[in-house]
Amino acid sequence: MSSAKGKMMIANASAHRAGRSRWACLVLPAVLWATASSGQQVEANASRLALSVDDHRPLAALADELEKRYQIVVTYEESPWVAAADVEEVPRSIVQSSGSDKAAPTVRVLVPRKAAVSFEYALDPAMGRPTDYADLLSSLLLQYDAAGAPGKFRFEGSNGIYHLIPDASPVLSTPVRLADQERTVDDTLDEIVAQLNQSSPVKVGWGFVPLNLFQTRVRLAADGVPAREVMRQILDQLPRRVTWRLNYDPTTKRYYLSFLPLGAK
Repeated sequence: MSSAKGKMMIANASAHRAGRSRWACLVLPAVLWATASSGQQVEANASRLALSVDDHRPLAALADELEKRYQIVVTYEESPWVAAADVEEVPRSIVQSSGSDKAAPTVRVLVPRKAAVSFEYALDPAMGRPTDYADLLSSLLLQYDAAGAPGKFRFEGSNGIYHLIPDASPVLSTPVRLADQERTVDDTLDEIVAQLNQSSPVKVGWGFVPLNLFQTRVRLAADGVPAREVMRQILDQLPRRVTWRLNYDPTTKRYYLSFLPLGAK
């Protein structure tokens, strides 16, 4: 893995946070500014969970909170935001220049439309947590739809790893093929992304990745398996819990794929 590949590498959570702040100003304001401007409220007791977010990616923000509270993996991917009603322009007063001697960029910086979403769910009072995460995510998506936030999503998964998937054009449903051999996680994902870019009209670039974990060696084979399923197999073989976010940037019209240790957001 090298910076020449365009990956932002993180070794730990503090480095990730610092890297995110710098990158939002210098490289991809539409991808990361949208995350930095979120607000959320959390209320929980032994029998009830209540979450409220006001975010440019409210479903991803809710997934972040569920991962943090319950240490389950809830990956998030989205389709291109193309409808005018689903995006908004970042005010020029907020778009920062990349240095004191440089002018602010002239391109319009677009982000997904900000939306407020609230989510409530009854917990098992004896455990203080959900007993059925599939039911939890079903309720989450019903309440998300009722809030009128952008995008339609479904979920799949089991055994502590779940995926939030867009109804329209999910790029990670693209089938991929891998020869049966041992590779680093880094090399395996490079091959998956290369195949996605051969098939998808919308290209996938790299966001943040955990440098140390991506040197883990794994043995995988795939013959027309959805990329998402192969990536899930990678998560199963890593020495710690990791999630992913596949965000579409309406300014650059590209996807950016990040892998984040649970709790590093």
